[in-house]
Amino acid sequence: MLPRRTLFVCVACCSLVVIRSALAALPPRENIPPLEPAAALAAFRTEEGVRIELVAAEPLVVDPVAFVFDAKGRLFVAEGRGYPDAIGGKGRTTLGRIALLEDTDGDGRYDRRTEFATGLGYVNGLQPWRGGLIVTMAPDIIYLKDNDGDGVADERRVLLTGFEDTKTAQLRVSHPTLGLDGLVYVTSGLNGGKVTAPSHPERAAVNFTPRDSRFDPDTLQFENTGGRAQFGLSFDPFGRRFICSNRHPVLQVMLEPWILARNPHLAVADLVQEVSRVESEAKVFPLSGASVSADYIPKLMGAPHSGTFTSACGVLVFGGTALGPAGSGSVFICEPAQNLIQRQALRPLGAAFRAEPATPGREFVASSDVWFRPVFLGGGPDGALYVADMYRREIDHPAYVPEESRGGLDFEGGKDRGRIYRITRASSAGEVREHRPDLSSTAGRIAALASADEWWRAEAFRLLIEGDDPSATPSLMQAAREAQRPETRVRALWALRHAGALTPAVVVAALRDADPGVRENALRLAAEMPAQADLERAVARSADDQDMRVRFAAATALARVEGAVAVEALARIARRDPGDRWVRAAVLAGAGGRMESFFAALAAENKTEGSDLAPLLEQFGRTFGAGGALASVRSHFARAVQGAGDLSSRIALVRGLIDGCRSRTDWKSSKTSPVAFLRGEDGALTEDWGRFAAAAGQHAADARRSTGDRVAAIALLGELPFAESGARLLERLGPREPIELQLAAVKALERTGDVQGARALVTAARWPGYTPQLREAVVAVLITKPEAARELLGAVEAGVIRSAELSSTRRTQLLKHSDATVRTRAEALLRNLEDGDRMGVYRRLRDGLAIAGDVEKGRVLFGQVCAACHTYAGVGGRVGPDLSGLKRQPADALLLHIVVPNYEVLPAYQAVEVALAGGRVATGWVVAETDAAMTLRTPAGIDETVLRAEVTRSSTSGLSLMPDGLEQSMPERGIYDIIAYLKSGR
Repeated sequence: MLPRRTLFVCVACCSLVVIRSALAALPPRENIPPLEPAAALAAFRTEEGVRIELVAAEPLVVDPVAFVFDAKGRLFVAEGRGYPDAIGGKGRTTLGRIALLEDTDGDGRYDRRTEFATGLGYVNGLQPWRGGLIVTMAPDIIYLKDNDGDGVADERRVLLTGFEDTKTAQLRVSHPTLGLDGLVYVTSGLNGGKVTAPSHPERAAVNFTPRDSRFDPDTLQFENTGGRAQFGLSFDPFGRRFICSNRHPVLQVMLEPWILARNPHLAVADLVQEVSRVESEAKVFPLSGASVSADYIPKLMGAPHSGTFTSACGVLVFGGTALGPAGSGSVFICEPAQNLIQRQALRPLGAAFRAEPATPGREFVASSDVWFRPVFLGGGPDGALYVADMYRREIDHPAYVPEESRGGLDFEGGKDRGRIYRITRASSAGEVREHRPDLSSTAGRIAALASADEWWRAEAFRLLIEGDDPSATPSLMQAAREAQRPETRVRALWALRHAGALTPAVVVAALRDADPGVRENALRLAAEMPAQADLERAVARSADDQDMRVRFAAATALARVEGAVAVEALARIARRDPGDRWVRAAVLAGAGGRMESFFAALAAENKTEGSDLAPLLEQFGRTFGAGGALASVRSHFARAVQGAGDLSSRIALVRGLIDGCRSRTDWKSSKTSPVAFLRGEDGALTEDWGRFAAAAGQHAADARRSTGDRVAAIALLGELPFAESGARLLERLGPREPIELQLAAVKALERTGDVQGARALVTAARWPGYTPQLREAVVAVLITKPEAARELLGAVEAGVIRSAELSSTRRTQLLKHSDATVRTRAEALLRNLEDGDRMGVYRRLRDGLAIAGDVEKGRVLFGQVCAACHTYAGVGGRVGPDLSGLKRQPADALLLHIVVPNYEVLPAYQAVEVALAGGRVATGWVVAETDAAMTLRTPAGIDETVLRAEVTRSSTSGLSLMPDGLEQSMPERGIYDIIAYLKSGR
């Protein structure tokens, strides 16, 4: 299916793109005219008790994509004129503008426009700073300022440059947003670059990979951060950072690169929490009845579809008062492709948050007008929520629409239009707002920190740190201690930090604050301060805080604290919260070079046992095994093998140590197995290891144990010779075993390194009983080594495995195998499937669509053939995207994507093959990565995280993970039955 790329929103959730030659017969778009402002207002339906009103419309504003207010209520609007840009994204424009809007008569609507700046490129973000505006406009971030007060910027200079602009305009750096730390954060827009500051030619360029970043607005020091947002970035009042991507409306950045850098052997690739989960919470309830353009364009399987977010952008944690208590603290998200704005309620979830629609079944704002395209949200000085509506007929970029279909879509419609709306409680009409603080003085700014509205608190804070007035210190000290609102106390603490007036005593007092949000921030501040005994003891005490988010913050702060007090505190946090992945990562990052003493502290109270600690122990073992002193690593291994404590805990630790040592240089040069390496050259532990392995085998077979414990035991069996573990592992392939155990057994058989295991996996007795997911896992492990690959090809030659059951990715691996014998045999066996005539197959099968398929048969067949990788109606795997919501897709389009999956594949979803130390090979698509590690989602649906130190080679095939010839693995009309099921909506 074709990825929909709405403005500043890129679909990155699918692996296949349409065959353009099949699209000429698409029906034309219905001719729906735009609505004038009054009629557009009547087309809205809002959450109960909510009022929406127009504050600006064309010609006063055109193509608004971002805005900011100043303290006078004036509105600066970035206008994305020129969008859509040239096909390929290589064109430049000078049509971008920033408009200054004013309400001169006080009626609540803007009536005066001043051209603050013209002749700009694709401008898409604004941040006030020192009387001017920081503006994102790839390849630059620029600064604009009106020095003579006429409303027109007369100062224009480039702050940073080097942001890529080779992709389409919506895929670029955006959303400059000031954090509590005084740094400006920006989103990547899924683009990269090499960033320099023209005013500092002495500085080396910073590689800007496709991840978010931040910079000091005064010194222009630039660095990468965690997260990879598309068009949306928002801080809550306590400095927690939320972002979004097209299919993920709310994401929370949990860890930063500089935190993980404290322990380079820690294999953590994912830094972001999915707060609003696509599979459950990320539902939408559109009002518009007309089809969006994506419904007229065949899409990649699993691409954007109605019923869930497809173009989430402009995420905002709202802190205004004009929506009442329910609105303040909610998170709002634009969904321009489906003409709506959703409100989600945030709830604590361990160290992070989760969010879900506040009013399921009814959106916060939805319109029946298909021209309504909300792309940006912001709070105003009046406490209201404001919305930028591009008001376009098509929001998709033509570059992502097949050429044959572009003629039926009106990409020019609305280029002269645009609206901005204000949203408040319906009951607020005629309300008198609180007196607006006077921000012209330091005293007024400090007073504004106490405002109920986040806009005033943020504006006052910015002006305070810009002004750097020493006279503010006493009042800020008082506010940090005594202000009624915790949000005020937080701002006061950070303002003191910027003024250089923050003392350890103030932070220690803040660590005892009644509000956990204040305590979180006190820990962030403590982590920046020089060592001081009282402060360090107070930080250590935070390990026992009642709030998990505070304990998580304490773990990151303790990394900067020396001595036993810090290590013991980290161990207490680990013992209390072993099940939270973010706490585990923060603890192990904080332990850094103190892993040995950390484990000793963990064991001091006999707290290294119990299955609840297994995830922590395994991660500790993997980290320590990779970077610990060899003698210590071997000592831990021996104690775990010889110990008499909880077997699940010991298995977890041993498994982690074994995996961790695979990235060690000394192991790579040892030419031995990881177990032999850990046992040492003298061959010690022979009997102990035998008993331990036997116990692990019994553990794996014990159905009373948890699946997680059994999977860990199976993984350990893979470290034994096949003669000792093969029979036990093959027993776990029975159909009554959970799929997680079967997949673990397949992987463990590969780990034994014995060709007998490969031969046993593809016997005529076993192969027919495998599910599609298990078959893919078997093929994936056999293909990596020549001996095993020959067994696989032997099964194909014998007719046990049909050629069509091998995905195109696997066939390519065989055809390009390093072993000449494998290549030759593969060419003979797979030639018929590699002749490139998949379009001929499509044309032949297309005629059969005239006869309707059987929905019930399709449901059964989907479960057998497709559900291993794809979810539909809440059931299935997660290798490929969710296929729910395809009811309106043309049947021939669905047929096309099933039959011809590899015509064009998005780069982010092409199969990547990674060779690892020891001869292992992993294939999948990269779902997360950091400087130290990457996570691959394999065709079997398993996420595998590897340290970059383990990687010896990586390559991208350019192919999808979906197989060619899928129609050959089902009954004659099975493919039509599956299509009927997908279109049934059941």
